[in-house]
Amino acid sequence: MIRSLACLFALASLLAAVLAANLTLAKNYPSWNETWTDRLKQNLLAKYDKFSRPSQHWNTTTVNVKLNVQTVEVDDMINVMAANVWVVMTWNDDKLKWNSSDYGGLKTVNLGAHEIWLPDIYLLNSATHGMEYYGDRHCIVSEQGMVLWVTPTIFHGYCHLDFTFWPFEMNTCRLSLSSWTYDGTQVDLKLLSSGVDLDDYVAINEWVIQNITASRREEVFDCCPEPYVTLDFEFELSRSSELYYHIIFVPTIPIVFLSLIMFWLRPQSEIKLIINACIILIVVLYLIYFGYKVPPRFDSMPIIVRFYSACLYQATISLIISTLVININKFAYYTTIPRAIRRFLLGKPGRYLGLGHIIQEIESQKSATEQEMCENHLMDISISTTSFASFNNSQQSLTPPSSSKTIVNLEWMILATAIDRLVFLIFCLVFIIMAISCVRVKRFTFSSDNIPYWHS
Repeated sequence: MIRSLACLFALASLLAAVLAANLTLAKNYPSWNETWTDRLKQNLLAKYDKFSRPSQHWNTTTVNVKLNVQTVEVDDMINVMAANVWVVMTWNDDKLKWNSSDYGGLKTVNLGAHEIWLPDIYLLNSATHGMEYYGDRHCIVSEQGMVLWVTPTIFHGYCHLDFTFWPFEMNTCRLSLSSWTYDGTQVDLKLLSSGVDLDDYVAINEWVIQNITASRREEVFDCCPEPYVTLDFEFELSRSSELYYHIIFVPTIPIVFLSLIMFWLRPQSEIKLIINACIILIVVLYLIYFGYKVPPRFDSMPIIVRFYSACLYQATISLIISTLVININKFAYYTTIPRAIRRFLLGKPGRYLGLGHIIQEIESQKSATEQEMCENHLMDISISTTSFASFNNSQQSLTPPSSSKTIVNLEWMILATAIDRLVFLIFCLVFIIMAISCVRVKRFTFSSDNIPYWHS
């Protein structure tokens, strides 16, 4: 009896040992449809609260941020820059640590962004109605609790654009990233490496990135003693304006040429009115084009728009002056020009205005007239008696020679030509001033300075 009880006890002990061994094996090894990753995720996320910061409240969670820039677009009309970037963020999650030896040597695991805590980093100067959405991209977590999250997004940020030197301007646009609810003592933001990566950047439109500067700043508001950390990314953008150079600036050469050459045509030529009308039509079409391309900003009027507006004013004034000059020649049939104006035009000022050929012709006409009158007078004395001579002299005084009419016509012509030359000099001065203003454009020529620094 005692021997039977001993055998039963030994058998029970053996069964217990076998069961204990099976439980140990089941604990250390996954079942046939379970991986070490499944078990690790179950153990890590069993009681994980993704809405609580993964650190003690007296500790600070440091988030390192870097932007991998892909493309950049700028909407001139609404002053918004759209940056297509990959946001790279790393931080330490104390609740996601494990020992790789307990999980078959598993050192990293991929977790969904919806499963763990994520820093609430948003764009402060966002131009969209809602906050930026990064998407449900997976995170890579190491056994030390270090989380790596790389997510693509498009930041739409307001940007103050200066159109003074349009279309050769350079503008600086800023993206300001900060935590929406945590201050600097809870979530500290730092730049990962340089903070910017441009290796994958591609220029797809007329705006080209010249440089990007990343900086970190702390700001304390009146409401709260805690500092708030913000990461600023300043994009230095330049417009690729070679096409605009040929469309906008090259036509200014014939416009200026026609505006000036018109004053060297004959004063009575009506072709001047046709040229002025053509200039006005061309300038008006360009101003309409600028109205569609340039936003209506009162604080940064483009210089090129001012230039074309000045050309329109000058063409209008030139049209009025041309009409006046054409009509001046008709006054020769009614009266002579005032004596003071005649002295001024026939003196040195007239020669300085390039009127020497007309002055010389007037002087030759006067000499011919005086010689003709002298010959007629001598002939009358030698042929006729004193009474007949006096009668003939009275007839000569009443009927002046035909060359006198020519002199009057030339004097009115020299007045009209002098007006053209004076206006020509004034217009040259105005064009020079406008040209000096346009030379201030920094990107007037295309050189190696326009190549982004990562390509030089």
